[in-house]
Amino acid sequence: MNIDLNLLSHELKESLAEDCEDYLNHRHIPLHSHSYDNIICQALKEGYQLSKFDRVPPSKVVQEQLRALFDVL
Repeated sequence: MNIDLNLLSHELKESLAEDCEDYLNHRHIPLHSHSYDNIICQALKEGYQLSKFDRVPPSKVVQEQLRALFDVL
């Protein structure tokens, strides 16, 4: 599964990375990096499911980007 994180806005990537970081911390999995892209990739490898992502920023553009991301998967 390859996701082009460059297609996401900074706002969406930041929210997703925060959710992924919480996922990893809750499972006592140490972070390998502090970059948003690496945190997201690490969480996905550890079993994070994008369908559980619930921190969607309210902007309509961000919601459309997230919908497009799910279409890729």
